[in-house]
Amino acid sequence: MSPIPGLNKQKLVEAAIELANQGGMEAVTMHALAKKLEVRPPSLYNHIKSLEDLRQQLASVAIIDLYNNMEKVAKGKEALEAISAISKAYIAFAHKYPGLYEATLIKSDNSILVVKETGDKMVQLFKELLAVYHLDEKETIHHIRGLRSILHGFATLEQKTGFGIPININESLEYVLHTYFNGIKKG
Repeated sequence: MSPIPGLNKQKLVEAAIELANQGGMEAVTMHALAKKLEVRPPSLYNHIKSLEDLRQQLASVAIIDLYNNMEKVAKGKEALEAISAISKAYIAFAHKYPGLYEATLIKSDNSILVVKETGDKMVQLFKELLAVYHLDEKETIHHIRGLRSILHGFATLEQKTGFGIPININESLEYVLHTYFNGIKKG
């Protein structure tokens, strides 16, 4: 089948991002994408190998965007201030781009090297910020995992409207982060 004029991989990925942000990753199907782009499903295969390939592309876009947001807000700030800014940026990203956020959680098969490299850069960013605590490598990784779990929990609960009590969510996040980092200091 010949490629459709004007349709390319970039447009296909952008349309898939829109579908994901509107209905989650499960909304990204070849049929839904073809319908959105007003083409027949077989035409999509001129630009991507499979639905899994498309999901890997979304994971790549998502993790790069998230990392860029995190790096941008951390620049020029002291460690705890940077971590607070990153935390807010992380949750804001998940709120603004729920489908892309979900794509950051897709397990990469490492065929898309940029996903692994960007994930490694995220970990390195946190290692640098946590250096003020003089932790060993293992402790640092434990704390990065803990922080990621806190942020994912907040992002997920906010997406699912799990915070029903009328207390400011950002205040709650700051409180939890403050408590978490005080625990690191005492540890």
